[in-house]
Parts: sequence; C-alpha cells; structure tokens
Amino acid sequence: MPLTKPPPAPPKPNFDDTEFSTPADFNDKFKKKETTKYMNPCADEEKQSMKCLDQNHYDRTACEFYFLQYRECKKRWLEERRRLRRQGQL
Repeated sequence: MPLTKPPPAPPKPNFDDTEFSTPADFNDKFKKKETTKYMNPCADEEKQSMKCLDQNHYDRTACEFYFLQYRECKKRWLEERRRLRRQGQL
C-alpha cells in the first residue's frame, strides 16, 4: 500500500488588534459581578467556537479562526488580571 502525504495545514489568519471582540476594560466587569458568580469576559468567543464546532460536525480545522480568537481573548484577560494584581487593584 503506497504512503500518501498528509494534506498541507491551512494558512493561519493574521489578526489586527481591532479584529478581536475583547472587552475594553476587564476590571469593570469584575467590579460589577457578584462574589459567588463565575465571570468569563470571553464568553462570546467561547460560544462562537462551540457553535462553529456544532455546525461543522466537530471538525476542529474548520473552526481554527474561532479558537484563535478565544485564545487571544483569554490571554489578554489573564495578562490584565496579573497586571491589576501586581498593582494591588484586585
């Protein structure tokens, strides 16, 4: 049986800072939340990625754009939280 090459990886999209739907100020959302309530400012990106998976029969390669958006949002959120903790604001 002859071996075949795997298909090439899809090109990764280039993102501008304006393309992400990251909330402008994470701290405002945390000040408004209740003490026991779970808070996720990247909930919209999370829902979009899950919806894409549902629509594409859980083909992760078809939803790579949404996963990258979610990862970027989460990364920025955690960086902002660390910065605020270091400054003593949280």
